[in-house]
Amino acid sequence: MQETAVLVVIEVVSVKDPEGLKVYQELVSKLIGPLGGAVLAVGGKPVEGEPGFSAIVVQRWSSEGAFRAWIDSEAYKPLREIWHASVTMRVAIVPISAGQDL
Repeated sequence: MQETAVLVVIEVVSVKDPEGLKVYQELVSKLIGPLGGAVLAVGGKPVEGEPGFSAIVVQRWSSEGAFRAWIDSEAYKPLREIWHASVTMRVAIVPISAGQDL
């Protein structure tokens, strides 16, 4: 059985340490590809008349298991510590529907 590819949607809710966030972003950008993920989009512009989001990042992973293996990996462990010390984020895992090529 093939696992379903997923999008991981991350919203930056608040930043406690801007410099720490910059370090986190740099390290994540170097680590995500070699461990199987890809960043598809960064930013976000609100639709007129709608409440906006904070900064958004969209990642693509081959499966939820691949994403979870990445965030549980020894390579990611120091990044997790920087994340929690620097920024509050909301993270959602969204399965990609069959037949969708994202």
